[in-house]
Amino acid sequence: MTVPTPDRPAWLENFSIPAGAAGAVLALNFGDDGLWAARLDPDLTVTQTVSEPRITPTVLDMRIAGYLRDSEAVSGAADPENFTELLDLCRRARDSLIERDSVLLMGTGRLRLVPVTLDTVMAATVPEVNRAHGLIAELAGREPVAAVFLGPGTDDWPGLWESLTDRGFSMLLPGDPFPPTFAGDDDTTHAFEAVAPEPSSLAWAAAPAAEVPAARTRNPRRSKVILTVAALSIIAVGGVGVAAATLLGDDHPTPSTLSTATADETAEEVADGDTPAAAPPSELRAARATMKRYTPPPSPTATSAPTQTTEAPLGPRPRPTTRPDTRRTLPNPIPGLPPIVIG
Repeated sequence: MTVPTPDRPAWLENFSIPAGAAGAVLALNFGDDGLWAARLDPDLTVTQTVSEPRITPTVLDMRIAGYLRDSEAVSGAADPENFTELLDLCRRARDSLIERDSVLLMGTGRLRLVPVTLDTVMAATVPEVNRAHGLIAELAGREPVAAVFLGPGTDDWPGLWESLTDRGFSMLLPGDPFPPTFAGDDDTTHAFEAVAPEPSSLAWAAAPAAEVPAARTRNPRRSKVILTVAALSIIAVGGVGVAAATLLGDDHPTPSTLSTATADETAEEVADGDTPAAAPPSELRAARATMKRYTPPPSPTATSAPTQTTEAPLGPRPRPTTRPDTRRTLPNPIPGLPPIVIG
């Protein structure tokens, strides 16, 4: 066991620095002499110290009591006697908040039950925590802070561990494991290596090229034959329709609809490239046959006589019954106005 020296306080023997620890390792203590901080070597030798004598337990009591007074959490705290009593209550509250988050204390004189929480102490001592943060930054310099060892005097400052931990420091008490460090590892993590490009998943990039169908060629000789047959068919059907119309007279409907339909069908067949077939003989005989004449039905000659209706004579209209006027009136003194009804 190493003998404590002035350069190494006795309470530092409860800590150890692992080999290969990266960053600055500091020590922090608190007491009536003020706030003390030091930088340590791997063998716990103190190489540099800095202190702030203006931060003492009495100053913390003043901060907490002033916060309770300004926030009006304690009625009558503005009175000097009540404030003195509140200072003593805050001292007792600091001792009780070491192992709990809140405490409810009774004053010794005028004050009654006063609640004090750990959040209240942390909010009241923000300036002192800022100064402790400044001491740590001054000792660490440009290096990161690996850990801060807390001395036994920090028990008198409830909320110091929580406040500095919230600011990102590793505050260690005796028995706490040293935080892991990552210095001295030359092997890369391969986290920032270039990623191999993946094949494109776009539809137009993956789809094969569409095959273009070969153009359909036509035989010009066959087209001429088709057109000639279509023209002869139209002429033949049209001639049959004209002959039928001449024989039957102008009063009968002409087969223009039949001619038009036949011509359209023939044109569609020609457009499709198919040769139209000749009409069967039965259809030709039906087309040359005499068309039947439509005979309209005879019109009715007898008409029903109009029905005459008679109306019963109306009797005399009843006379309206007059209601006797039983109201009592007084003459109106204003000319041109109706009389005044009184009942």
